[in-house]
Amino acid sequence: MLRAIKYELKPNSSQRELIKQTCGCCRLVYNTMLDRKIQAYKKDKTNLSSYELIDKLVELKEEKPFLKDVPSQSLQQAILNMESAYKAFFRKHNGFPKFKKKGVNDSFRIPVPCKFDFNKWVVKIAKIGEVKVYQGHNKEIQGKIKSYTIRHTSTDRYFISVLYECEDKKELNNGKSIGIDLGIKTFATLSDGKIFENQKYLKNNLNKLRVLQRSASRKYNKGKKREEQSNNWKKTMKRIAKLHEHIAFQREDFCHKVSREIANNYSIVCIEDLSVKNMEKNHILAQAINDCGWSMFVGFLEYKCDRVVKVDKFFASSQTCSVCGHKNEKVKNLAVREWICPKCHTKHDRDLNASINIEREGLSRCSLNPA
Repeated sequence: MLRAIKYELKPNSSQRELIKQTCGCCRLVYNTMLDRKIQAYKKDKTNLSSYELIDKLVELKEEKPFLKDVPSQSLQQAILNMESAYKAFFRKHNGFPKFKKKGVNDSFRIPVPCKFDFNKWVVKIAKIGEVKVYQGHNKEIQGKIKSYTIRHTSTDRYFISVLYECEDKKELNNGKSIGIDLGIKTFATLSDGKIFENQKYLKNNLNKLRVLQRSASRKYNKGKKREEQSNNWKKTMKRIAKLHEHIAFQREDFCHKVSREIANNYSIVCIEDLSVKNMEKNHILAQAINDCGWSMFVGFLEYKCDRVVKVDKFFASSQTCSVCGHKNEKVKNLAVREWICPKCHTKHDRDLNASINIEREGLSRCSLNPA
């Protein structure tokens, strides 16, 4: 199976410049080839293939000699990335993808193995040389390296994500199942009664964020480009980016810990197939929904657990009594946290009742009975 691991790099000043230069060259090639592809299509509906565009790299390097200073594989990969983005965007939106901007997701990928020395904790990167890696609590790679991606963040940090091939993970196979109801008040309620509270990382840092954003707004000079703004404005923007990064890392760490605990204890995980993008259209709850990180959490469960069963989003898990099966339409109101079934008079906690129903529905799809 293929797995990925991420390390933080400690490049020196010259290596930092080389990484930034490589990111810039890949962005230039991406935008140039995307423009050529769009112009050819608009002119006579010609669809230039990625191989035709890669062939044009030679003449582009003659026009811009600095492209020769970066790994050729990274430039070719930028074209392949553009091709996949073009196909996906054109198929979904019947249009063209956006051009890349400087400072937004600056990265480059090299589809060949890199050399790691875990005794010295250094990695050898093409045309950049040996770069130090933060050891910390990181684990060594146990498998065959296939490719790697270097990323430069807006907070001036550098990361390497390594894709490697290893043996398939051993399945738990303990026969235990669980239903999970995701929510805003409580992050996750399990059908066995366990609750994971919502940490609300963004909400807890909103005051800090407001102060920094107002400070940046005062220091912003209208009519000037980002590069022409004052150093004080740039420093404040970097502090904002660091706070956003800190919040994102906190949320990711929490989702990893919760998903790992569930994966270590249950073989079958039943969860609702939520449409997060549609839910975000509710502007009152949009910020709280984004603060939860449901999509990321479900993604972690899918690769960590033996089996993840998704229940249809239209299944009335909250409204159905888990004892007698009676459907209570009045429970549609999210303010109702507890309710009594009018048929069997059982008192229900909204989230626990939903998780029990989700588990039962998920197991019925697997032709299994809940334990």
